Amino acid sequence: MERHHRRINSTKRRKLIAAYKLPGAPGTHAALPLDTEDGCNAAVVNNGVISFADGLSGLNREYIRKSYLLASSYVSDVLKISRGTEGWYDEFIKVMISLGWLPVRSRFERVSSAGKGLTVQLAALNIIATLLASTSLAGPLLTALPKLAADALETLKQMPASFELFKRNSSVHQGGDFGLASCAETDGEVMMVLVTYSSHGVSKHVGLPFLEWDSSSFEAFSGQTCLVLNTSVVNEKTIQLMRESAGDKVQLAIAKYRI
Repeated sequence: MERHHRRINSTKRRKLIAAYKLPGAPGTHAALPLDTEDGCNAAVVNNGVISFADGLSGLNREYIRKSYLLASSYVSDVLKISRGTEGWYDEFIKVMISLGWLPVRSRFERVSSAGKGLTVQLAALNIIATLLASTSLAGPLLTALPKLAADALETLKQMPASFELFKRNSSVHQGGDFGLASCAETDGEVMMVLVTYSSHGVSKHVGLPFLEWDSSSFEAFSGQTCLVLNTSVVNEKTIQLMRESAGDKVQLAIAKYRI
């Protein structure tokens, strides 16, 4: 089912960022270093894999990582909503809106198998391609963003520390749950194409093989959204506030790497 949302103004957004303080986060006056200068074009953030197209500034990449981190951690750690559910997805989108993102297309649905032998990884990548095809987006990004996501996953498998973080955070009881996103900047707006993929009823522990399991062998659900962020809301002050709200999660839940 499609969702329709409106932007939140700047003043309200800053108040909401301050309200999303995670357990164990330091006080509002903690002097945390900014992490805005980097050339890494992919990152594990909690249970998500996020890739960045060329042209995104370090500040924008940092805002993307911190907003995803804060939203996903807040829903799981503070609201205590089970991951992989429609309730989790709806609350996650609400927090992302509070942080300045506007969903131009958003839905949550049961994933039907597109064919015997289709892996979880390919199923998620196909959903990204289908989501992009359903938008008004045209040109090279239609093919570039799905490829970015695919390359980010393949490279991740060769990065032991980053992949261990992803495995640990994507494993849930009798299943797996992860997010896959590609981001680009066009005409002064940052766009994030995000797919969440959750399996249910898997009888054995989820590890590396999870991405390569036959996706028709268990029940699965997917949240699918295309979000846009006006880059005028991105500045060092708001990122600093997000870092303070997230606290130690910033260091423990993000692993940057190159594709």
